[in-house]
Amino acid sequence: MATVGTGVCLIERKRKMRKKGIAVLCILLLFCIGGCKEKDGGVDEGTQREMEETEENGQPAEGGEAAAPAQDGGEADGEERGTSLTAGLIENQSFVVEMDGWGKTLFASIAPETDGWPPHFALSRDGEIVYRFPETGKETGDGFVEVCAVAFQDYNQDGKQDVAVLVTYADGGRKWNEPRIFLQENSDNMFYLDHPDLESYRIDGKAEDGPGFYRDTFLEEYVSSQGLTDTMSELLGSWADYVEYADSLLGMISAEKQVELFAEKREIWAADVDFADERHCFTLAPLAYDGCPVLIVANQGGTGRYTYSTFYKIDQNGELKKLDTSFAEGESQPDLMEESMAVYSSFSPSGVKNHFIVYDELRDSPDSYGYRVSSLCLSDDFVLETPLAEQRVVYTGEDGRAEITSYDCNGNALTEEEYDHFADTYYGSMGLTKKTAVFQWIDVGSLEGMSDSEAAEALRQAYAGFSLDSE
Repeated sequence: MATVGTGVCLIERKRKMRKKGIAVLCILLLFCIGGCKEKDGGVDEGTQREMEETEENGQPAEGGEAAAPAQDGGEADGEERGTSLTAGLIENQSFVVEMDGWGKTLFASIAPETDGWPPHFALSRDGEIVYRFPETGKETGDGFVEVCAVAFQDYNQDGKQDVAVLVTYADGGRKWNEPRIFLQENSDNMFYLDHPDLESYRIDGKAEDGPGFYRDTFLEEYVSSQGLTDTMSELLGSWADYVEYADSLLGMISAEKQVELFAEKREIWAADVDFADERHCFTLAPLAYDGCPVLIVANQGGTGRYTYSTFYKIDQNGELKKLDTSFAEGESQPDLMEESMAVYSSFSPSGVKNHFIVYDELRDSPDSYGYRVSSLCLSDDFVLETPLAEQRVVYTGEDGRAEITSYDCNGNALTEEEYDHFADTYYGSMGLTKKTAVFQWIDVGSLEGMSDSEAAEALRQAYAGFSLDSE
């Protein structure tokens, strides 16, 4: 399961990176990578153990999907799509996997035919190569030793399965690992997750059938320069740090700094409420895929159990920004103060959107209750509520018999069971990825008397308590 990493901030994703920033980063990376290859003993015991477990158990290293190693006499390398694998197959690092959009295929690791060249990777079905993973087409000049680990996981947390590989090289008595990270991108989703001015570092793989993959060589250079290639677990946890580092070159406000600014401006968002004040809590979570912290402050109370919520972000000027919503003034809003909720992620050319499934319960009178289910989505700093279904329960007669009526957002009648599962049916029919969001809510009153640093620590606690995991 993938977890949204804290500390990710992708403010103004489409903003152009300054040439000076790129030049400085490239120099730093080249310097770091040059030193990285001098590191002795790059393959540690943990990586060796991953390799052995992979070979013995037929599982990809560190958190991938279940896979089976290729069998003897299996497939090997071929020049074009549709040709057979006949030589070079690295059997203990080739796996039968279920890849998004590809179904059941053999992920083939293929040894280089010539010294000084890197290994190749491909998907094979029925003995024929159906997809080749993108390559740089450049000699390494180093001695290839082995493919030491392979993992199948949603590395960049966009809902699509990626492939991460560690390749071991040697030069004399020195050994080190180099990463190969293949990020999956559907053919109808042209949303690139990194800065536009880094496009030259992107190598696309063309696919006739199924979704393609691309390599972000800038990302691979960063992972190597930070020494995160000794084990697969280190590599798989590097996405958040990579994004934050790239953003920092633009002078963007880091997630940590935003937390501090939220704390300093708490006299605005943590002010007392004089209505529906039985509960008054806050949490901090990256609701949109931009990863920027969103502060949610909610209060609930009264005989009708009304709930009101306000959303805040820190803008690029460091100011507290209250987000607009589609909530109607004076009406109860969804009950957000829950420890967890279902989330459906959708993908489009404009990016990834998370649809949080929320509920509202209202007490109209002692014997009449209203319930509704809807979804919340944050896009372009606007919180949109999409109604899904409603239910009314009225207790009548001397025996208090419940009369229950349910209907969807178009007024169509629903059974109780259909109402209970309507969100799953609605978004599931679209093929959206279901996840579970976990929140850490903290009482606003606990901030009273705190210093800025203490309040910032409380916000960090709330932010660290958020997770978004695939089911």
